Amino acid sequence: MLGWIAVVAAVGIPLYLAGAIQLTGALAQNLVGLTVVVPIVLAAAWCESRSRAATPGKLALGLSVAHGDAQTRRSVSFPRALLRNTLKLGLPWIIAHVAVFALVDTAASTVTPAWAFWLLGAAYVLPLLWVASLLLPGARTIYDRLSSTEVIGSRLARG
Repeated sequence: MLGWIAVVAAVGIPLYLAGAIQLTGALAQNLVGLTVVVPIVLAAAWCESRSRAATPGKLALGLSVAHGDAQTRRSVSFPRALLRNTLKLGLPWIIAHVAVFALVDTAASTVTPAWAFWLLGAAYVLPLLWVASLLLPGARTIYDRLSSTEVIGSRLARG
């Protein structure tokens, strides 16, 4: 993630400072946010849908992502991995991005729309729900349940 963010910043900041990019309005600013989050979600989905079924962090921890129960466990398809990572990373990220830009855009005015505060709250609550869902029976996150995936030890995935 940090590598891609650094690339976007290294290209985007000089273009913005040179006047080549005009970021007027919340829509344009949020579209720039998509240039960061969409490739990260796609890359994570690709990593989890290939034969190793893991992002670099999961590989380092000896974990992988699988689909199915213990008897029918198989690798995760790209669409399933994309759903998983969209819910896990993309949704909270985009919600937070929209909320922050709404708050910044209305900072000069005396009235900030209530929906901006609700979105900001959701951006904090959603990841907390993901973590709290690990305490439910089955110890799987909500995004894993919705995408029918499970994070397992890599040795279990291979045999």
